[in-house]
Amino acid sequence: MTTIRAFVGIPLPEDYQKQLERMAQWRGRLSSRTSWTRPGNWHVTLRFLGDVAEDHVPQVRHALSGVRFDAFEFRAGGCGTFPPKGTPRVVWVGVAQGGEELAGLARAVEEALTPVGFTPEARGFSPHLTVCRVKDAGRDPWSDMLSEFGKMEWPTVTVDRFVLWRSRLTPGGPRYAALSEYRATSV
Repeated sequence: MTTIRAFVGIPLPEDYQKQLERMAQWRGRLSSRTSWTRPGNWHVTLRFLGDVAEDHVPQVRHALSGVRFDAFEFRAGGCGTFPPKGTPRVVWVGVAQGGEELAGLARAVEEALTPVGFTPEARGFSPHLTVCRVKDAGRDPWSDMLSEFGKMEWPTVTVDRFVLWRSRLTPGGPRYAALSEYRATSV
């Protein structure tokens, strides 16, 4: 049985990808071993699906085609780490506008996928944009970095679609390919 690694998410515009490039300049100032999200790959994950049998993908596509949502305004803002205290494992940018709408869309995606065999997530949806993963944390100026990231200005954008993506893990980082795109019912 052949499988693909897949997830459902919101693509982010070029302005956001450029901000990520600016943030990644911190890479050279850290002693920690980190894995930064590649510009072009930055998105908001609605639901990670993991390995999906290729012959099951048409059912997933069909289930997602039933998700209805209205377009909404989104703006990033703030930042933090997972876990919130202690040694960071993930550095993220938060959501200043559109968080409730993202949560509603994530619930709708979850509800659409449950009948086709996906177990609902045990943990609640926490909308965020992953900046980097910390693989081996050193004694770095995390608070300085978070302070700088927290002051960044983000444009407001209209979320009018979500995407089912295939994710291929490569030595140079994951490579994403859109399998299907789903538009808002109203724009």
